[in-house]
Amino acid sequence: MNNSIETERYDYLDNIKWVLTIIVIVFHSAIIACKIPMGFNLPPVKETMQYQYEILDTFVIINASFFMSLFFFISAYFVIPSIERKGAGKFMLDKLKRLGIPTLITLLVIFPMMSLDYATSNIKGIFLTGNIDLGVTWFCWTLIVFSGVFALCSQITSGSQKGFVDKPIPSIWKILLFAIIMIPVNFFGLHLMDSLGSTFLGFRLLKNFPMYISMFYFGVLAYRYQWLDKLELKHAFYGILMWIIAMSFIRPIASGYGYDADMVTRGFTVIGMSMFLLYCFKELCNTKGRWSSMLTRTAFAAYVVQLYPMKLTADFYQSFMTQTPLVNFVVIAIPSVIGSFAIGYLICKTPILKRIF
Repeated sequence: MNNSIETERYDYLDNIKWVLTIIVIVFHSAIIACKIPMGFNLPPVKETMQYQYEILDTFVIINASFFMSLFFFISAYFVIPSIERKGAGKFMLDKLKRLGIPTLITLLVIFPMMSLDYATSNIKGIFLTGNIDLGVTWFCWTLIVFSGVFALCSQITSGSQKGFVDKPIPSIWKILLFAIIMIPVNFFGLHLMDSLGSTFLGFRLLKNFPMYISMFYFGVLAYRYQWLDKLELKHAFYGILMWIIAMSFIRPIASGYGYDADMVTRGFTVIGMSMFLLYCFKELCNTKGRWSSMLTRTAFAAYVVQLYPMKLTADFYQSFMTQTPLVNFVVIAIPSVIGSFAIGYLICKTPILKRIF
C-alpha cells in the first residue's frame, strides 16, 4: 500500500473545533467570575456566596483536563497531508502566516487595546525574564514550533521511511501504561515551569507540555494509521471510564497525599476524554449545515480575539454585577461567546484578514 493516504475531510473534526472554541471562551468566562487570576476578574462577592466559586473551579478543572490537548491532536492530524501537498517549506511559510500573524496581532493590537501599560511591560518581560504572555495565541506559537520540529524531522528521515504498515489503535492496557509512565514526565514539566516561569518563551504552563507533545504525536499517528476510522464504541466507553476514575478517585487520592493532582491524572483524563469525544462526534456530528459551516469558518478568529470582548463585558458588568457567581458567569459567558464569533465573522469577511484567518 502507498504511504501517501488520500486526505478525507471529516466534518466532525471541524465541529469539534468550533465546540472546543466555545468551551475555551466559556472556560475563561468562568475564571473571570471566580478567584482564579485572569487580569480582569470581577470583584469578590460576599463570603456567604463564595461557595459557588468551588462550582466554577470544578467546571474549570473539568475542561482543563483535556481540551487544549485535544486541540493539538486535531491540528496534528492534518500535518502529514499538508506537508505532502505543499512541501515542507511552503507548509511552514503557511503556518507562520496563519499562526504567526494572529500572535503578533495579539501582542501589538489586542493587548494594547486592553491595557497599554501591560502590553509594554509584557514585551519587556521577554528580555528581562525570558517570559512573555501571548494570551490565547500561546497555542498558535506552540503549534508553529511543533509543526516546525515535525517538518524538519520528516525532511531528515524522508529517505529512510519504510513502506506503510497498518497498526491498530493501542489496547487499553497500553494506553493505561502510557498514562502511568507520563506521571513523572508531567512532574518534570511542572519542575521546569516552576524554575523558568509560567510563560517561558511564550510557552504557557510547561507542566502541561508533556501531554501536548504526546497528543500532537498521536494526532500524526492517527492520520498515518487511520485510527479515527477504527474508533469503536468500546474506545469511547474505556475513555470516559478512564476520565471518571481519574477525576473521581485518583485525583482526590493524589491531593490527599500532597501531590499535584493534575500531574498525576493528566494522561488518563486527556486520552480518555479525547477518545470519548472523538467517537461521539464521529457518530453523532459528522454532518455540516449552514450554521456549523459558519461557526467552523469563524472559530479560529473567534478564538484569537476572545479576550477583547470578554474584557469589555467584564468591565461594563462590574457596576451591575450580582453577588451570585454562577449568574455572573452566565452573564459574562454569553456576550463573550457571541461577541467573539461576531468579531470573528467580520474578520473572515475582511479582504486581507480573511486570507490569514
